[in-house]
Amino acid sequence: MFRTIIKTKLRAIRRVLSYDWATYFILGPVMMGVAFLLGRKIFKDFAFGIGRIQPVSLSEETVVRLAFAFLALKIFFNFLPLARRLYPTERLLSVEDLLPIAFNIRYKVFYFEQLFRDLPFFAIGTILLIFFGKTDLLVWPFMIWFFFPGVEIGFTLTWIHFWSPNRKRLGGVLLILAFLLAFLPVVQLSWWADFFTILFVPLGYYKGFKVWRYTDMGRVAQFFVGHENRKNRAKTAALLRRVCQLVPKKVRPLLQRDLILTARNFVPHLWRNLVLVLLVIFSALSWRQIDAVVYCALATFIIASTVSPLFQMQRPFRMMDAALPLAAEHVWRAKLSYARLLALPIPFVFWGIEVALRPLPWQESLNLLFTLLLVGIAVSSLVGGSICEGDQRPVLQYIVAAFLCILATLFIALFNPVLFLLLFPVLSSLKNSAVIRIENEGSA
Repeated sequence: MFRTIIKTKLRAIRRVLSYDWATYFILGPVMMGVAFLLGRKIFKDFAFGIGRIQPVSLSEETVVRLAFAFLALKIFFNFLPLARRLYPTERLLSVEDLLPIAFNIRYKVFYFEQLFRDLPFFAIGTILLIFFGKTDLLVWPFMIWFFFPGVEIGFTLTWIHFWSPNRKRLGGVLLILAFLLAFLPVVQLSWWADFFTILFVPLGYYKGFKVWRYTDMGRVAQFFVGHENRKNRAKTAALLRRVCQLVPKKVRPLLQRDLILTARNFVPHLWRNLVLVLLVIFSALSWRQIDAVVYCALATFIIASTVSPLFQMQRPFRMMDAALPLAAEHVWRAKLSYARLLALPIPFVFWGIEVALRPLPWQESLNLLFTLLLVGIAVSSLVGGSICEGDQRPVLQYIVAAFLCILATLFIALFNPVLFLLLFPVLSSLKNSAVIRIENEGSA
């Protein structure tokens, strides 16, 4: 039974890859390779040392503490999305749910899917260890990747069984973990990690997935309903309306809807992107060999890319938009404004970090803020403006947007901020392409 289900899942993955194989294996590597080679050449010829990566030495103790901190952040931000997948309270029972499949087979399939979802984190951890020259620790990313889904599943099921899935309590636990990660010896941290692995993996398998997952279904569904209602309180709605005042009147309803969906956790990718942005901020605090503009562009791209899965997940419901008197341009502008609003705080965060760690004269400080704002607006605009590229395929849209964002960052930060004006003809071209795609989709 397990082999049959896995074969079915792999067949579905192969079907997706058969449609997008050129994107993953040809177009993506070619475009990103050209962008990085061009960027390296421009930095070498014109940057005069700004933004170059210089050798960094990290102790093994620091690497271990950073790894534990990253895992704690992943548990915190992935708690509610994982709970929604463990307790399918928002969808009807599928054929797979109705089949008489034993709990252990269901657990193995879910574990396999979680391994597949966590594969990018394993790849990023491996690349970072190779980059920092810690090749003797390469076995640990594989071990963490293989065992951590069991710990995460067991912890989520155990927490929900004894407490409600409350982010405030989780935030308190996260603060306690941050304190322990900063002051406990690394040896004791390893012991505690082994203890939690031995505790939560069997507990999640024998009790959580077998018993608690079914007995707690009604209580979890009731919590999520209350959670949705709390998100619709008058203060939150009023805040979103005030935020939407920044955009044109015809775009406000669409933008407010997207923000409400984001607050309701319609896009779980937002939490993953927030974790990555926090890691970039931490890198900016501890790794001063890279210019703040590069960090700002990277963080802006990560958080603004949330618009791509949002647009894809709304695809089954866009026929309702086609029935309304909405211009296709307004749909595109709503997504453009959404990406800009998500990325709006990023330039100010990195400007504050740069000013706090390296005090500058007020003229240089304002010049840096101006450059960061231009880069942030350009990157978020290109990510949101290219939303319809690739026939609503997020991977292709990521590649196209990343290529454009790298060029925009290089032109604005290295050559002249006046080149920011080139953004407007690019956005105009992207708008025309998006309007045609959206109108064709509505007519189909």
